[in-house]
Amino acid sequence: MKKNVLRFLCISFFFFFLGLWIVFSLFERTKREMIVNNNAVVMTILESHPELEGEIIDALKQIHLQQDFSVLEKYGLTSLSSLDYLESIKNLKNTFFVSYFVLFLMSFLIIGLYFVYLESKRKREIKKIDQYLFSLLSQDIEVNLKDFQSGELASLQNDLMKVTSRLKNALEISTKDKVELSKTLADISHQLKTPLTSLLILNDNLSSFSIDEKTRQDFLKKQEQIILHMKSLIITLLKVSQIESGMTPLKKENIVLSELFSYVLEQLDLLLVAKNITIKMNVSSDVKIVGDFNWLGEAFLNILKNACEHSKENGIVELSVKENPMYTEVSITDYGEGISKKDLKHIFDRFYKSSSDKESIGIGLNLTKSILSRSNATIACKSEVNKYTTFLVRFYKGVV
Repeated sequence: MKKNVLRFLCISFFFFFLGLWIVFSLFERTKREMIVNNNAVVMTILESHPELEGEIIDALKQIHLQQDFSVLEKYGLTSLSSLDYLESIKNLKNTFFVSYFVLFLMSFLIIGLYFVYLESKRKREIKKIDQYLFSLLSQDIEVNLKDFQSGELASLQNDLMKVTSRLKNALEISTKDKVELSKTLADISHQLKTPLTSLLILNDNLSSFSIDEKTRQDFLKKQEQIILHMKSLIITLLKVSQIESGMTPLKKENIVLSELFSYVLEQLDLLLVAKNITIKMNVSSDVKIVGDFNWLGEAFLNILKNACEHSKENGIVELSVKENPMYTEVSITDYGEGISKKDLKHIFDRFYKSSSDKESIGIGLNLTKSILSRSNATIACKSEVNKYTTFLVRFYKGVV
């Protein structure tokens, strides 16, 4: 828009100065023709009356000439058409018409060329957009911002860039989803391979008539354990897949932490009773965070379950919360077997099992980290073998 206004002003100034030059030139030409005409009149008079030369010259030099047209009226020389026979007037008339024609022709050519330029530029921009749309159809969505300049189609180009950006994001998300789906399927396949093989072996043994009833019952119990393990694995993997692919958007609601922990501890009631574990909770009832109640409940369930499973009989698990202007920190500590330095840096890796935990699926803490990372929170762990393990979860009050 600014460029078009600048071009318009440049063309306007050009014709203004061109017109000014033409008017000045015609004015100078008019004066020359008046000199020629005066010379003709004076020379005609002097041929018959040379003694009047001084008076005639004095009359021509007077600033205020007498405005008496009675003599000219007598001979009909006061009308403008009466001067058409004069050669100087004819020359002046021709000069006016030629100047007007030249001015008109120049303005027509310049304005015409300017509009041809605009139309050519417009066609180039349309062709550029057409090629760009064709590249989009060919799934080539690399945007070159230098190709898009301000102009008549700037708004359309801007909208196209927005659409392209969204398409690119959608394609990246789609590609990421496919990769995650492929990875999840590979993980499920890998993790189910061993229990399925075990089930086939047990089923073959159960089909044999030579085993006694006690062995048969042991095999059936083992089958049940494997099936429950597979069920837990599949459910957890599907939850991880939902979180990491973004298929399930997390809610943003105000959560009272004490209520969240009460909900989680209810689900751990049987485990707490079985191992006679005491939960020491130091959480104020007015501490709140923002997040999804159900998914954060899943995250803390995994942490507290891990703490209870690795605590000793009659052990204690401490749960405390503290706040500062930057974040709300949740600390969960058990005084059980602890985690070795070798295992500590891998505890959030999917399917990682520590050397002291053969029964674990190795995915619970991975799911917890995925949930927390999408809840504007971080998780860290510190531990010493046979002393303690502490999980620190920080919910930031701003974007991190």
